[in-house]
Formats: sequence, C-alpha cells, structure tokens
Amino acid sequence: MATAALVPPVILVLLVLLVLLCAGCGSAPPRGRPAPPSPRPVLSRYETATGRVINRDCGYSAPLPGKPARSLWLFCDTAVLTRQGKEIGFPILGTGTAAQGQYRPGRLPGVLTEVGSPGTRPAGAGVVPPRSFLPAPAGLTLPDSFLPCTGPGVYPARWFSGVTREPASGHLLISYDDYCVSGTNVFTPEAFGLLDYDPAASTLASPAQVVTAPPGQRLPPRWVLGSPVFSGGYLYLFSGTGAFLARTPAAAASWQDAFTYQYWTGTGWSASPDAATPLSGQATGAVWAGDFAAQGHGLVMIEQTSVAGDFSIWQAAAPTGPWHRIETGRVPCRAGIRQDSGGLCRALIGHPELSTRSELLMSFFDPAQNHVEAVSYPW
Repeated sequence: MATAALVPPVILVLLVLLVLLCAGCGSAPPRGRPAPPSPRPVLSRYETATGRVINRDCGYSAPLPGKPARSLWLFCDTAVLTRQGKEIGFPILGTGTAAQGQYRPGRLPGVLTEVGSPGTRPAGAGVVPPRSFLPAPAGLTLPDSFLPCTGPGVYPARWFSGVTREPASGHLLISYDDYCVSGTNVFTPEAFGLLDYDPAASTLASPAQVVTAPPGQRLPPRWVLGSPVFSGGYLYLFSGTGAFLARTPAAAASWQDAFTYQYWTGTGWSASPDAATPLSGQATGAVWAGDFAAQGHGLVMIEQTSVAGDFSIWQAAAPTGPWHRIETGRVPCRAGIRQDSGGLCRALIGHPELSTRSELLMSFFDPAQNHVEAVSYPW
C-alpha cells in the first residue's frame, strides 16, 4: 500500500513534537478535561455508493460563490481502499482532489460529491471516484541535490494550504506549497504559490509561483505559507509552522509578485523576509488560521500542540494581533500514536461556514479510521 505517503506538511512540526511532547501521546484526554465529542467522517457519495473508503489528508473548505449553502472541499494526497484496507488502483499523490456539497451552520458536513479535474465534468452523478485537481509541480529537486525529484518512492507534491473567496470576483483563491517527498517523513518544501479557481466555469488558472527555493534547498518556514485571509485591502497569509505572517495588496498583480510581500516583525512590516518574527503570544506548533468575523469571533488560529491531537484556539481582531488563547482541547483521534507518520493525528483545520457563534467546527485526519473526520466544539 502507498497510503503511508499520504501526509500533509503539518508532519514537519509534529515529528519534532513527538519528542518534545511525549507526555501528551496517550489516547486518553488529560485528567480533568471533558471527553471529546463524537466525530463524523467527511464522506463522499462515491464511498456511500460503493462501500469503499477514501483515504486522504487535509480538508480545507470554502463556500462556493453563487451557490448558496454549498461549499468546496479540497483534499491533499488521496487513495481509494476497500473496507479491508486494500488499495484500489493508484493513489493520487501530489495533485490533490476536490468535492462539494451542501452545508448548514451548526451542522457537521453532509455527504459530498466528487469534483472532476478542472476543465472537465464528472461522467456521472454521485458515484464518480476522486480525480486529480491541481497540475503536478515541475522542477523540484531531491534534498541537498541538483537531481530531479523522481525515483522509487519519490514524488513531487503540490499540497493545498488554504482556500478563500476573492473579494472582487466570484472566484476562489487557493494557496499551495510544493514539496519533494523523498522517503518516509522526508518532505522538503521548495515553493509557495497561489491559484485562481473559477468554480462556475470549472477552470483553474496557471499556478502563480510566488517564491521558489534554489535547487537542493528548502524554503524557510516564513515562506511556507497558507491560510489566506483578505482584510482591509490586503491578502494575509500565515505560515503553517511558526506562525509567521505575510501580507500583500489584495490584487492578483500583487499577490503573484514576491516583491510586493511584506513580513510582520513584531512591531511593524518589513520588505525583508529575514526580519520576520512569529506572531506575539503564539507558540510554534502547526497552525491553521481563518476569518470567523461572521460568527462573532474575529480571526481564529487553531494550533496543534501534540501528536495526540491536542490543540489551542487563539483569537484576534486583526492579523497582527494581539492574539489571545481562548480554548484548549483535543480532537478525538482513536489510535495509539506510533513513530511513523501514518499513526499521527493531524491536519486540524477550521471551517467558518459550518461554525456558529457558539460552536467551532473543525476537521482532522484520524489514523485509526484512515479518514478525514469532522467534529464541533463549544466556544
């Protein structure tokens, strides 16, 4: 099976936390903490119709413009399995998949329908399997090498890192990071970029590669960006590790140009990425951020603080903060934590359109179920 390769960028941080936070690696919640709520799998009609299982990492979502109460879900590496865990066909590695479905605030997501590759339409309704969504990255190299990112067990990966609606169009803006996957737990970030997606026409613009590492080198965390948020005439992006913050004017000509980006220094903005510092008051775990202003919570970060699925929720009125921790908890992963990436609870991602003033809905990958699950928490 190739499913062990289905790992999002969050693993880069969690493998370090495995050593630093081993006290949190048990399967039971810490003493005094309420039992976690019951999760529900994020299902596809392909699964319910065929009895098969879709194993895929990460689950970003955004409302579909022009389609009330419908949202688009973007998933990372994807494989189709039998109920017994046998892989069917070839996994979709490095190009992601997508599905869409109805949503209702305060409710866990309903059954989704797979979305065909941009520029095509599904052959049928409800029973089509997952299809590649993104163009595969090119030009990646093996770590510390000028050799291309190819070979047995090696593949170039373009992994989603967020999605949001563009303010001036009926399109969605998708952020991604390119990695060379060259072995178990060997993920080298080499590029960050953005894509314009027109869901009405099912068209995906050419990738805008904003920054690229020199051959054989990795991007520093301040450039491994995602969680796009539009606010006050700017596009803000948060790094998935270390909580660095970047901004650029909210226009395509700007967000496609690395020279327009500025980086938060803790006291102001600088054109030098070397001046970037993590957001004040924010720890260095794996981070997702989103806009919950419509739910009365301003901007929100979910920071994963252990490989067992512990998390902190941070809240701020503006991207630069100050950020305040308002909640802690643990997603209900139901597996023992193993040393390999396949046993890690991961990909904690919030979903504003499904959340309310009183409930936060998030998704995560549960290694026991080999599936993306969704759960809601009071806040």
